[in-house]
Amino acid sequence: MKTGYNILEKDLLDDFLAMVQIDSPSKSERGMADWLTEKLVSLGCKVEEDDAGSKVDGNAGNLLVYLKGNTDADPLLLSAHMDTVEPANGVVPIIEDGVVRSKGETVLGSDDKAGLACIVQLARLAKDQPDVPRPDLEFSIHISEEVGLLGSKLIDVSKFRSKIGFVLDDTDALKVNTGSPGAVRLDYTVYGKASHAGVAPEKGISALKVAAEILAKMNFGRIDDETTANVGKIEGGTASNVVTEKITMSAEARSHDPKKLKAQVDHMNGCFEEVCKKWQEASKHLWEGTEEGPLPRWEVDQGEDYAPVKFSEDDYGVKLPMAAGRSLGWDMETKVSGGGTDGSILTQKGIPSVVLGVGMRDIHSTKENIAISDLNDAAKLCVTLVTMHAQGGVS
Repeated sequence: MKTGYNILEKDLLDDFLAMVQIDSPSKSERGMADWLTEKLVSLGCKVEEDDAGSKVDGNAGNLLVYLKGNTDADPLLLSAHMDTVEPANGVVPIIEDGVVRSKGETVLGSDDKAGLACIVQLARLAKDQPDVPRPDLEFSIHISEEVGLLGSKLIDVSKFRSKIGFVLDDTDALKVNTGSPGAVRLDYTVYGKASHAGVAPEKGISALKVAAEILAKMNFGRIDDETTANVGKIEGGTASNVVTEKITMSAEARSHDPKKLKAQVDHMNGCFEEVCKKWQEASKHLWEGTEEGPLPRWEVDQGEDYAPVKFSEDDYGVKLPMAAGRSLGWDMETKVSGGGTDGSILTQKGIPSVVLGVGMRDIHSTKENIAISDLNDAAKLCVTLVTMHAQGGVS
């Protein structure tokens, strides 16, 4: 048997360029799902689409893909997502000095179509070079990752046999992600009392003023090396001559340490409680004895987005890509991420999944780009770890 694949660089680039020109903003991945299904089936894969789309008000589901191997090695799972952030429609890719970027009016979509291109490459190589050793491969391809990891949260991992996975959704192929934070979503509402701002402002309780005092008291931003928090969206009010009756705020807290995460959430909630109680005492004459009850008051819709993930350098999922990269002559490193990925969800669901880089740069902007050489390196890493695993892996 051969010891490694020869990357089909032209096909890899052609697949990538074809995919970025398919509109697939979150919850509108139908075209991408159809293209992938047709392509992967033609390359010998079995493809199943689930009903996740209907559950998130989207037009396509997750794809669960199976590719038969030629060894007795344990199966491996690889994952990427189909959706892109906005502006995502009408992508026109251009190549300048070996770098692919959009014409400038949209994102490029290398996040995460570079990951998808690597998956398609694995299927292409299995058909083109069938004697190269490989395990059974399973591909978990998700919708709506960019709007809350929605697709991966709905994937039925019991349909996979893999005990380990790799999520192709980061930047540098020479760095293996060993950890990501947990995150808590916090959607706050502050209720005040409306009144005419010009005639009787003293009869009102400004939810905006209360919210401003809460935010002035709150510690958010970079809390420490492991913890961050943010209030990213504030809405409310009806007119300039009406004392603001209601304010809503969308916030989050993240940490690699569950205890620190809980402490930060408790601190943020405590700021709302303390400030509202102070205002209630000062505003008793406006609400006491009424059906409205104590004002101002607050409430929070709170939920865990994903749990912290931490791998050690002794874990097989870290050792395998590190060894694969070194066999290619690369200086491999580990890194810790500040963001959540589908790897967080797959790991929570029972398939420990390490995040690998695919070369994307300046993501979530119209300056997004990827060097063709980096895309090639990402594919080389994927196929090398696959063949290495098929031939006994690393100890």
